[in-house]
Amino acid sequence: MGSSGENKPTGRYQILDKAQLAAKQSVITLAAIGIAELIVTIFTGSITLTADGLDSLADAMISFIVWFGIVMIKKPRSSSFPFGYRKVEVLAAFTAAIIIIVLGSLIIYRAVGAFFNHVDVHYPELTMITLVAAGSISLHRAFVIRKVAIESNLISLKLDAKNSIKDGTSSFVGFISVFLSTYTNLKFMDAIGGMIIAGYIFFMAYTAIRESTLVLVDAVNNPQIQDNIRQLIFLRFKIKTRDVFLRPVGSEFNAEIHIILPNETRLDETSKIMKSIASTVKGELSLARVIVVPEPEQY
Repeated sequence: MGSSGENKPTGRYQILDKAQLAAKQSVITLAAIGIAELIVTIFTGSITLTADGLDSLADAMISFIVWFGIVMIKKPRSSSFPFGYRKVEVLAAFTAAIIIIVLGSLIIYRAVGAFFNHVDVHYPELTMITLVAAGSISLHRAFVIRKVAIESNLISLKLDAKNSIKDGTSSFVGFISVFLSTYTNLKFMDAIGGMIIAGYIFFMAYTAIRESTLVLVDAVNNPQIQDNIRQLIFLRFKIKTRDVFLRPVGSEFNAEIHIILPNETRLDETSKIMKSIASTVKGELSLARVIVVPEPEQY
C-alpha cells in the first residue's frame, strides 16, 4: 500500500510535465505559423490569410496562458491557498476564451468590410500554399496535444487541443475560400472565409466559457462519481453513506463523504475506519482530497 501511495503523486507530476511541455511546444509552433502567415499577407492582401494568421497568434497566446496555468497547478499548497492552485488552469481557460471572442470580433469587422469593398488577392497560389502548410502543421500539433490532454484530463489543455484543431481546419476552409475567390466569379469568398473562421472562434469560445464557468462556480454534474463512491465504500467496508458532496478543483474533485456507523462504534475504531475509507476512495477514484464525516445510525 505504501509504494502505491507514493507512485500516484509522482505519476501525476510526470503527466503534468508532459502537459507543460506540450503547451510550450504549442506556443512556439502556433506563434511561428501566425507570424509566417501575416508576413505572406503583406504581399497577398488576403483577408482569409490575415484572419488565419491572427487566429494562430491568438492561439499561441492561449497556449501560453494554458502553459502558465499548468505551471501554477504544480505549485505546492500554501497558507493562502490551502486547496492548492488547481483552479488556476480553469481560470486560464476562461481568460483564453475571452481573448478568443475579442479576436473573432476583429476578424468579423474586417471580413464584413472586405465583403462590401472587395480587394483582389495577389499571388493567390502563394496564399493557398501557406494556408495548406499552416493547416497541416496545426493539425499535427493538435492531435499530439489532444493525446496528452486526454491523459492529463486538464480542461485548459483540452481547450488548447480543440483550439489547435480549429486552427488547422480553419486554414483548410481558408484554402477553399481563396481557391473559389481566385478561380470562379465568387470574388467575395475571401471575405466569407474570414467570417467562417470567426464563426469557428466564437463556437470554441462559447464552449470554453461554459465549461470553465461551471467549474469556477463549483457546479457538479457527474452523479456517476457519487454512485461509484457509495458502491466502493459499501463493497469494501459494508458501510452505507448518507451524503456525498463533491467540489471541482480544476480537473479533479474534492469529496466530503458522510458515512453511517452503528451508535456503539468506539472512537478509536471510528478513526481507523475514516482513515481507511479516505485512503481507499482517494486512491482508487483519483480524487484530489477526501474528507470522511461519521454519523450515527440514529440522531
